[in-house]
Amino acid sequence: MRSTHRHRPRPTRTRDDLLVDNSVWQKAGRSLRIAERLREISPGHLIITCPPQVLEYCHSARSPEEYLQFRDDMDGFLPAWEHPSQQQALDIQHALWQNGMVRAAAAFDCLIAAYAVVNDAVILNSNRDFGHLQAATDGQVRQEYVAA
Repeated sequence: MRSTHRHRPRPTRTRDDLLVDNSVWQKAGRSLRIAERLREISPGHLIITCPPQVLEYCHSARSPEEYLQFRDDMDGFLPAWEHPSQQQALDIQHALWQNGMVRAAAAFDCLIAAYAVVNDAVILNSNRDFGHLQAATDGQVRQEYVAA
């Protein structure tokens, strides 16, 4: 069965597109360093989202009202226009196995990384998981770590 969904053309870019991980969004209100980094990038970069990243973000809500606010927050960003195949996501997870880092990143992080790779985006994060993924994939997964 063929999908009737048409791919949106990829926007022209002048800087790296960013996929901002939940670890950054959740610490932005408490970390001056993260808040400053977000302010630096917002005007000049395209920030994309992907289903597993949005699910993680919304999962952290503590009330029905906050959940709706979190969904609304994510609606302000551009959804990823390319979606990774199962094979692409598994290849990233397999790289962890091949490098002795079996549990260094969660399954959702592997899927988020696959979205970043197929959309040629850098993952902005504040945890070490994406650094492990970058190392295991020899830089195929690109990430920027921001300490809280």
